[in-house]
Amino acid sequence: MNGTTPSLLLAAMSDADATAGWQAWRSAVDLQHLTWPEMQILPLLNGPRLEAWLAGDPAAGILKGIVRRAWSEAQVRLGTAREVLDALREGGCESATVVGALGMNLRLLPSTAIRPVLELRILIPRGHLALAAAALERAGWQARDPIPNGPWLDRSSYVLWNRNGTRLYLHWRLLRVPAGRIAGCEREFLSEHRVVEAIGAKFRILTPAHALIEVLGEREESVDALAWEADAALVCRELAQEPAFDWSRWAKLAARYQPEVFARLPELRAMGVGIPEMKTPNSRLTPFQLGFEPEAIRETWRRLAGNWARRFSAAMGRH
Repeated sequence: MNGTTPSLLLAAMSDADATAGWQAWRSAVDLQHLTWPEMQILPLLNGPRLEAWLAGDPAAGILKGIVRRAWSEAQVRLGTAREVLDALREGGCESATVVGALGMNLRLLPSTAIRPVLELRILIPRGHLALAAAALERAGWQARDPIPNGPWLDRSSYVLWNRNGTRLYLHWRLLRVPAGRIAGCEREFLSEHRVVEAIGAKFRILTPAHALIEVLGEREESVDALAWEADAALVCRELAQEPAFDWSRWAKLAARYQPEVFARLPELRAMGVGIPEMKTPNSRLTPFQLGFEPEAIRETWRRLAGNWARRFSAAMGRH
């Protein structure tokens, strides 16, 4: 982040310090050198508060123009996502969940805040990949790479598609996980969802618990420029409306599928995001857990077979 971005980020993430954050940013920023990350944060502030901050500001037209552009781009990509989901359903792929930037955009409804959307990401069961690929091809989308199958599905987690400059990441897994976690991770993130309505259609999105792990995890290839802190704060605001939210269960999920997220929690707490202190649960795979992970069993046998083959070759070489 550059020198002014943290102040703008504070305005987007904090309720208590929002005005101070905006004033610090506005007094220091040079609009002639506005950064791309700052242009992605600004639309999150859209609403009465931003209107009040911009009252009498000679640059109000410029800043509101950035917000309007983000809204227009998000609406266009929302419409494209509806077309994609309709095509997937017609092709026999019913269980499709909107994730990534558009999933976050939909989480904000019906508030006036706008989460910019520069790309589309959709999560499907791996068993539907062939059906989904055929449906996208019929709809005019082009895949960048060959569609993987068999063991190659464990080595990658998405295929990038493009149509008229719009990027669509078709995922069957959201996170990078060890071999022994692959099957469980895919099941977990498809096991629950929420439904939101927009532009006359219904969209499936992740639960807040799964969404928080998604945004805190390391991003794959992406053109999204919004700071991860902003997305995490948005999800935590949603969780604040759920007094019964089980943080201990969330911690177990995070430790199992993305333990790296715990290193990011102190930074969020320092910025005023309401995340309780928690101990990182043990996330190691035990022999008992391996018994329920078919891919882990296969990986273990492959490793053992390789070790025995090398020993056999070495022994034969000595004779």
